[in-house]
Amino acid sequence: MMRMKERERNKTTYVLLVMAAWLYLSSCVRDEIAPCPPLKVMIGIEDKNYANIDAVEKATGLEHRVDETKSFRSYIQKLFYIMYEAETGKVVLTRHLHDVQGDAFRATGHIPEDLPFGKYVLVVWGNILDEAPILAERDYRVYNLHMGEIEGFDTYMTSDTILYDEAHYNYEVDLKRVKGKLIIQVSNLPSDICCSEKEVSGVSSYVTDQFNYARSTVVRTFTNWKPGDDPVSKTVLSPSLEDKGTQVKIQFYDDPQREIAGIVPPPANVTMERNKLTLLRYVYDNGKFTIFILINDNWTKLHIMDIE
Repeated sequence: MMRMKERERNKTTYVLLVMAAWLYLSSCVRDEIAPCPPLKVMIGIEDKNYANIDAVEKATGLEHRVDETKSFRSYIQKLFYIMYEAETGKVVLTRHLHDVQGDAFRATGHIPEDLPFGKYVLVVWGNILDEAPILAERDYRVYNLHMGEIEGFDTYMTSDTILYDEAHYNYEVDLKRVKGKLIIQVSNLPSDICCSEKEVSGVSSYVTDQFNYARSTVVRTFTNWKPGDDPVSKTVLSPSLEDKGTQVKIQFYDDPQREIAGIVPPPANVTMERNKLTLLRYVYDNGKFTIFILINDNWTKLHIMDIE
């Protein structure tokens, strides 16, 4: 009888030991480690309207406020972006210049799923003319805004530092407008005048990813219209390097071949600013021009000291 009870006790002890071991192992063995959450970056737009659009619309009607609820590609049609390690500068992603697809309110940044945790800098360029200068110079933080002395596009840019870890993996970045716009309205021209040539000097050539502008350049444009109409020209231009440092020279022609200038107004000095509209009005009378500039919502005459 004693041996039977002892065997029962041993059996019970064994069962208890097995259960304890199972519980111990169950509590110590980790489940499979979940994959790192992928980095998600959505690209938006901060400057859909120019900063002074309301005043310009009210005073002239030459520009109108745009609807800010439209799709991303309603404002920006092309994107180029690069991501690099914040500490080493090593490039981890290059997304070449491409057309924006779809009708989403924000564009999706395509980030590699196997990107390791770390601190990165994302530089995004929107509506650039060509990515070749960026890649050729190996400096994706600088862009030439008026290559070949041409107007180029309404360019956008952002540069954002991103910390990517277990707790930070969803980001929104917003592009800002890089250039401003010069609008020129001309009235009372002789009926045979049909075209003009414009030279704008003293605007910046380069911009960095920190919105620093450098090196003066010239932009040339040509505008034609139906004789008898009052022409309006609009040109997107980089900011002036100094106050009133941008000079506008115009020649008017009665022949599209532009062999002999018909009438030539004096040069006008203005200040171009990022994300702002600059407006000039040329009024022709008896062989002379009076030039006005829009300040806030009022037309102000440019004096001789301003335009010499």
